[in-house]
Amino acid sequence: MGYDERHVLPSLRLLPYDRLVLVAGRETVRSAGVRRLRALEPALRVVRVDPFNLMGALESIRGTIRVAATDGSVRISASGGTKILTNAAILAAFQEGVEAWYCDPDPVRLPVLQGVNLDAAFSPAERAIARALHGAIGHDRLVSAVARQGFARRTVLGALQSLVGKGLVELGRDVGPVWVRPSPRFALFRDHFREVPKKG
Repeated sequence: MGYDERHVLPSLRLLPYDRLVLVAGRETVRSAGVRRLRALEPALRVVRVDPFNLMGALESIRGTIRVAATDGSVRISASGGTKILTNAAILAAFQEGVEAWYCDPDPVRLPVLQGVNLDAAFSPAERAIARALHGAIGHDRLVSAVARQGFARRTVLGALQSLVGKGLVELGRDVGPVWVRPSPRFALFRDHFREVPKKG
């Protein structure tokens, strides 16, 4: 929710829910609109974020999704909020594989594959590379370090090229050997690489 609750109220009428969690900035939490929502929803849970910090909002929303998912299915309405907050909500829905909607004013379901999160988009070798990549490192040193974890060198090289193709890793050469480093986009996906994939 941003500064105008009128963007949010239609989605409450159009999208059924059992429990409501509101993600908003500090000023919004203090607004008359939130007071009206609390009157309608006494059990309303509010998650306060910086609506101009994409990474912080994304992390908070993903954490909120995971907590809520322990009680059942989760649906996101990305209506209202700053552009950054709306983008964080949509990105969180894609990363966590939860249903997402945008109401303006009619509800539009966003093309998120429900139940399929980004964990499925990265191979074990890609994850191993990402976990080993904390900054710029020599290409051969990185490949050898990951290969020592039980991956064939050919598999590591293929995974490295895949990460480059996804725009998450950069290769370069100054004067000496080739180096590898995370791209600016890498931070958006960092905790997917850090997590242990679910088994079973």
